[in-house]
Parts: sequence; structure tokens; C-alpha cells
Amino acid sequence: MRLVGVLVSVAILGVLLMVWLYYGTSGTGGSSSQLPGASPPASRVSEVRQAAESVECRNNLSQIRAAIQMRVSTEEAYPASLQELQLPASMLVCPVSGQPYQYDPNMGQVRCLTAGHMSY
Repeated sequence: MRLVGVLVSVAILGVLLMVWLYYGTSGTGGSSSQLPGASPPASRVSEVRQAAESVECRNNLSQIRAAIQMRVSTEEAYPASLQELQLPASMLVCPVSGQPYQYDPNMGQVRCLTAGHMSY
């Protein structure tokens, strides 16, 4: 009887976890990372996926900026385009929107144009 009780408890906890992951808290006191005007994610899973893609965007921009600085330190000039850095093509676009990053060759600045990513 003891084993059956443990198995039933684990099954109930599993069902509750699945319900929580897919339906979340229905927006009550939910994530504070949502943007004004943005549609809420369909589930916790998609919310986590969006957060991961935002982190990937920040990491891409950080690596691109580091590559620009290395280029400036060796050639003492900003590259004319991001393609000159010879980075993978997937790194030169925002993983959330698929838009290419905006690059200013005069200032050597790169930024993301996706809503919510402007401050990255």
C-alpha cells in the first residue's frame, strides 16, 4: 500500500505541474517582463522561450560589439558592415523578430530594432 500511495502522489504532482506550465496563473500577478501592448504568452513554456530568445539577442549583440572592438584594435577602423566580421549569419539577426541588427559604421554601434530590445 505504501508504494501505491507514493505513485499516486507523484502522478498528482505531475498533473499539477503540467497544468501550471501550460496554463500558468492566467495573468494574475504574472510576469513583470511583458511589454505594454504586447500580447501575453500562450503558456509558461512560450514565456520561457521568449525570455531565452531575448537573452540570445543580448548575447549576439555583446559578441558583435566585442568583434567590432577587436577589429578596431587591430585595424584602427570600424568595419564597413557587420558581414566583414565574418560571424555566422544567424548571429547577425534578432532571434525573436528575425530582423537584421542595425549597424552604424561611422560610430561602430550596433543595436536591435525589435520592440523591447532597443535598450540592449
